[in-house]
Amino acid sequence: MARPKFIFLLLSVVAAVWLSKFFKIAQSLKMVAVDHLYAKELKIASLAVKRASVLTKGLSDSIVELSKSGTQIKNDKSPVTVGDYASQALINKAIKLSFPDDNIVGEEDSLSLKDGSEEANALSKRILDLLSETQQKTGKSSEDLGELKDLKEVYESIDFGNYEGGSKGRFWALDPIDGTKGFLRGDQFAVCLALIEDGKVVLGVIGCPNLPEHIVLNDKQSGTKGGLFSAVKGVGSFYTPLFETDEFVPLKDQEKIKMTSETSSATLKVVEGVEKGHSSHSTQSQIKLKLGFSEDTVAQQTINLDSQVKYCVLAKGQADIYLRLPVSDTYREKIWDHAAGYILIYESGGQVGDIGGQALDFGKGRQLDSKGVIAANKAIFPKVIEAVKDVLSQDA
Repeated sequence: MARPKFIFLLLSVVAAVWLSKFFKIAQSLKMVAVDHLYAKELKIASLAVKRASVLTKGLSDSIVELSKSGTQIKNDKSPVTVGDYASQALINKAIKLSFPDDNIVGEEDSLSLKDGSEEANALSKRILDLLSETQQKTGKSSEDLGELKDLKEVYESIDFGNYEGGSKGRFWALDPIDGTKGFLRGDQFAVCLALIEDGKVVLGVIGCPNLPEHIVLNDKQSGTKGGLFSAVKGVGSFYTPLFETDEFVPLKDQEKIKMTSETSSATLKVVEGVEKGHSSHSTQSQIKLKLGFSEDTVAQQTINLDSQVKYCVLAKGQADIYLRLPVSDTYREKIWDHAAGYILIYESGGQVGDIGGQALDFGKGRQLDSKGVIAANKAIFPKVIEAVKDVLSQDA
């Protein structure tokens, strides 16, 4: 009779050990999603990008409505200028409030706003009015993000973005409105923010105010408009609706997203920019043919999008390849145009490099010391780089 009792006790001990291991694993996974090293940075960055997205979306929509009504929009890009300055001011204010020792590499500075001219004074007033309106709409975030009350504060906040970057220390890279043409026509644009430590991107947040939830083709898009995409080094990439709530959504309540592992030229999809001035579309067409795309179907396998929205579509598994070929030998990309998208791709299982396949280096200052940008799922990335090299060598 003692033997069955001994076996029962032994099985109980084994079960207890395995249950203990299971709960430890489950707890560790929970800790990764909730209590990672950059929890506060992610919360502030997400709320700041959400607030700036509310501002830029409202401004973009108003420009489109004016155009529809027949009102002429000035050719001086003043709507974009107002949006850029206001978005940068909001986000820089939030960063400096929570992380006063952090530096920021931003696209704008306030010099032209302070020259005393009639145009500068008018722009400044429009910026302050827009900031006041947005801060009122997003008042729940003010405790975390602060508020800008006067022009002196606004100018100071904009100029927090004057850092030159580098390979040492910690700084943020901000693009307050990425995709100017998309912004003006009510199409795709993005608010992009990334945290860089010792030249390495460790966190990225991208707000895409007009991006539909489901992207299949250029003319087949559906679902909730507006997405917030986040990535944290070693944690993963995530998606949540941008405008569903004013509050921060913890990663455990967001959708974890992954790139595909597709390699078949019959089903691969490529994202490219809309503007030809940003990338060589003719060269990209040759690369797609080199990869085996059919001339009969390649147009249906190409999705044209403005801004870092392209990275988001890849990270979500809705496309496989991003081609951005240099338009000249001297052109260099700005770090704020790629930093947030870069980590979003890596943390979703993809790979990013220049036209030679080398990883992008964000520790060289305000620009990338590389030509072009190629992103793809890891299964197809080497083949894409090979095709790029072949085509470019023929053009040389």
